[in-house]
Amino acid sequence: MAREGTLIGDRYRLLGPAGTGTVVWHAQDERLDRIVAVKPLFDEPPAVPAIPAPRAAICDVVDQDSTTYLVLEYPGARTLTELLGEHGTLAPGLVARFGARLAAELAAAHDDGVLHAAVDPDHVVISAEGHAGIVGGGRALRAFLAPEVLDGGFPDFPAEVYSLGATLYAAVGGEQRHPLIEAVVHLLHPDPTARPTMAVAEELLNSVTPRGPEAAPDRGAPRGVAGDYRCV
Repeated sequence: MAREGTLIGDRYRLLGPAGTGTVVWHAQDERLDRIVAVKPLFDEPPAVPAIPAPRAAICDVVDQDSTTYLVLEYPGARTLTELLGEHGTLAPGLVARFGARLAAELAAAHDDGVLHAAVDPDHVVISAEGHAGIVGGGRALRAFLAPEVLDGGFPDFPAEVYSLGATLYAAVGGEQRHPLIEAVVHLLHPDPTARPTMAVAEELLNSVTPRGPEAAPDRGAPRGVAGDYRCV
């Protein structure tokens, strides 16, 4: 039976169900470093898929363990708020992966002395390829501000670490038992001096990102393979 971490067709690693009560999975295409949807056709009872969209293109068909899987194109870039509105929560493996990407982006900005100051689900955008980025500016939604900022303090780098943690916690749902939750709790420490730097947060999130034994650490860059992925 399919489960998180299963590798389908030596290429598509299942990250988690794409919503409650669905047989559609988020999966990482390990050849092209992109997110796809995988739907088993025959081994589970029918259900209404949370993703992909009704007319999503079929990219691949894989037979494995007496089951046929359709690999489908993932919908285009959307904000995390939109995704959570559709699915409620997201698979921990997927959240860990895009969380590490966001931390890498923010760590690079921190190295340059730049503070984004608006890290929340409204400002996080996730592409069809699974790449995540932060858009816009201004101030994060109140629910994602660090306690010292809510108390009137000025936003700084530790406060941004907290906002990232709060964003990922909301994405995965804190009640889940997964190593990601333990990593995120470090980012949410009430004492700003006890929080990790953004660079350390990236390392923590990479450490709980599912990958095959041969995979290199995810630093947010595509592998650059092209020309062998066709949706028909």
